[in-house]
Amino acid sequence: MFALYIIIAILVLIALLRFGIIAEYSADGLVATAKAGPLSIRVYPSEEKPEKAEKKALKKARKEKKAKKKPVEKKPGGLKSFRDMLPSIKKALSRLKRRMLVKKLTIRYIAAGEDAAKTAMSYGAANAVFGLVTHVLENNFRIKRSDLQAFVDFQAEEQSIYVKVYVSLAVWEAVYVTVAMIPVLLRPKKTSVVRKDV
Repeated sequence: MFALYIIIAILVLIALLRFGIIAEYSADGLVATAKAGPLSIRVYPSEEKPEKAEKKALKKARKEKKAKKKPVEKKPGGLKSFRDMLPSIKKALSRLKRRMLVKKLTIRYIAAGEDAAKTAMSYGAANAVFGLVTHVLENNFRIKRSDLQAFVDFQAEEQSIYVKVYVSLAVWEAVYVTVAMIPVLLRPKKTSVVRKDV
């Protein structure tokens, strides 16, 4: 019986432990990484296990990449795909109201299209929406840093968006929110549209 109490106590402690999750949406799709101290594990999509012959080459490439330490700017992903995810994201976030700490929120919206006038209007509307979004988020979550910006690209054919959020939450909260995100995680990955360079 005593051993059972110890096991329950350990499970409760694990459930209460806090860790970080970085979710990023770009032209590469949705990527989620869990962070616990110096450890970093990609939780979605899962990394494919390379063959033994490829492991050394992959390890060498990672070392060279770390040595360079040059930040790579991600290209924004399609706005339509992001909109399709919103219902599940909204449901997941509603479960964590006022519990979750948002360490950093970054949103880059790029207004684009064939009609220059409509593109300019989309840019103006985005800036207005950002003000509203910031107000709503601050009323529902604890936010440390936020960086929301809109840009115009008259060369691109489609609107695009880049979102990166770094949150801190407990293990039990992560399980709770993951259940609500299942529809997004099970959605097949679509091939992204490559934007034209200016």
